[in-house]
Amino acid sequence: MIQRRISLSLLMILAAWLLVACAPTPGAAPTTGNEATGGEPSGNLLIWVQQANQDVFEQTVLDEFQAAYPDITLSFVNYPPAEVADQVVLAIQGGTGGPDIAVTENASIGRLVNLGGLLDLSEELAPYKDSLNDFALAEGSADGKNYCVPWDIGPVVTFYRSDIFEAAGLSSTPAEVSELVATWDSFLDACVTIKEETGASCFAMNKANNYGDMYFNMLWQQGLGFYNDQNQVTVDGPQYVETLQKLGQFWEADVVSDELEWTDNWYAELNAPLDDPNVTPMATVTIGSWMGSFLKTWVAADRAGDWGVIQMPAYTQGGVRAANQGGSCIFIPAATSNREAAWAFIEFMLLNDENQKEIFAYSDYFPALESVYDDPMFDEGDPYFADQPVRQIYAESAVNMPSANLYGPYAQAVRGAVATAIQQYALGQLSAEEALKQAADNIRVETELE
Repeated sequence: MIQRRISLSLLMILAAWLLVACAPTPGAAPTTGNEATGGEPSGNLLIWVQQANQDVFEQTVLDEFQAAYPDITLSFVNYPPAEVADQVVLAIQGGTGGPDIAVTENASIGRLVNLGGLLDLSEELAPYKDSLNDFALAEGSADGKNYCVPWDIGPVVTFYRSDIFEAAGLSSTPAEVSELVATWDSFLDACVTIKEETGASCFAMNKANNYGDMYFNMLWQQGLGFYNDQNQVTVDGPQYVETLQKLGQFWEADVVSDELEWTDNWYAELNAPLDDPNVTPMATVTIGSWMGSFLKTWVAADRAGDWGVIQMPAYTQGGVRAANQGGSCIFIPAATSNREAAWAFIEFMLLNDENQKEIFAYSDYFPALESVYDDPMFDEGDPYFADQPVRQIYAESAVNMPSANLYGPYAQAVRGAVATAIQQYALGQLSAEEALKQAADNIRVETELE
């Protein structure tokens, strides 16, 4: 009897030991049996992503991922970032046909989170949240839960042509130009000088088809969103009207080009030499840091050494010189049949410091993973920008970026209404007050905002 009790006790101890030995590591993702021998994730992953992002994966660390996870098979389908969101909406509503992983822009993720149908990744993200940009993390979150893992952000900076500044008799070194255009008011003064002395435009700001990006950047740096925390529309408030009027001063001074961004004529103006008889060159562009890669690889590849980078102008002297334009995140639809493999891919690509540094070095997609910002690579000079350490400028903008409700669930409708208001004001059809009031009324009709 005693021997039998001892045997039972030994069995119980052995069982308890096995339970402890086999228990998952705290914070590890749960398993569902969809793993290869050895417990590694396996199976097929369908990934919806724009071609450019797929190229980044393939040219950097995708081979290392496949070596680490040989039993995961990847298939890519390419859509533009906004269309990724549109297609995911259709898949969620239809209940079938969606991907295992998708990459979309920060401006589009809010409506997907609002719709539902994305996996809650809060548990998996918990060890990394303190290292991620707050704004980017918040865009893919709701009610304290995280549904999207930030990849990159678009810290706004001002790229400038040093040769045009010199031809205008102005300072051209980054520190001196930064002081020269420290505010939008002093920027306007510099633009007037550039136009008078060289004939060059200061930047492009089309009237009839204005996208609103410059205006949105000016709002963002002030922490102004399209709505407040009570979901009340704010776009017709006094500060918004004043900001639009300040931007309008550049039209009134006739110092900007009317070319539309992302057209062949716009590219030509960014790349044109001062003595081009057919194209009026452009002295600056205030935009997300990702533009640096575009300038040096295809938009203005002929202008190596002529471009520099500074912080964007502040709204008022001593104010914030930072905003965000763009960026993206990766999410997992709830209908995926392979959560573990999907998370393995995201964690490997976005949440590993070494991998993110390699991806950034290749693509100039500025990482939302702030733990890499202290790396020596941020002190390296960029030959295209006359050996200026431009990543320091990007990082300064990233860490000083205020929060602003300029994306969210209704980003498309709201941004479209405000862009229309800017066009009406620019063309002289309505005053700034009238145009933004009309936009606010339209937004209230088209959305659930008040």
